[in-house]
Amino acid sequence: MLFGNLFYKKIAKLSNWQQALFALVITTRMYPNFKLYCDSTHNEKNAKLFKADLDLLWKYLEDHEDHIDFTKLQEEILDITDPYEEEDPFGKIAANLACQGLLITFDSILNHNKTEAQLASDKSIETIIKYSEVLNNKKYSDDEIVELPEVQAELDFQVQLIEALNHKRSDQMFAMLKELADNDGYSNIGIPLN
Repeated sequence: MLFGNLFYKKIAKLSNWQQALFALVITTRMYPNFKLYCDSTHNEKNAKLFKADLDLLWKYLEDHEDHIDFTKLQEEILDITDPYEEEDPFGKIAANLACQGLLITFDSILNHNKTEAQLASDKSIETIIKYSEVLNNKKYSDDEIVELPEVQAELDFQVQLIEALNHKRSDQMFAMLKELADNDGYSNIGIPLN
């Protein structure tokens, strides 16, 4: 395992609702990557759909009052997820990985496989690795990936997120999670929302 058993064990211990919130925070942080791709391809409708789904998920996980057809929403996101090849522009790859994060978040609510937090974690880390490879025009080995400062910063963020999820479920906890997800308006790779 790339980042050691301890990290993966912490993620695996999260309950179903914690798995869903972990995936939602990670995906919310990836949203600016998707929005930038939509802006560059003049597809604001898709960015609005993605953001509306994020807002709906936050409301649902906080209140649990609404009946939501998550399967329908999942299908809509699948429709706007552009598949990519390794040689595609990075923006398309980052947008795809953000969509995968959102699909994983839906899946965490629909199926409760207890693997969703790790899958979301992997998508965020994959985005960071691919960004570093494009930026430095280099393919990294597993040993080099673990040493990348950007990857270490992401792991630190995810450990902080796990710790935040271990608080009692409350308005204060949700406020803390939203602040983490907002990340001062920047994505997991430093893309500003505006």
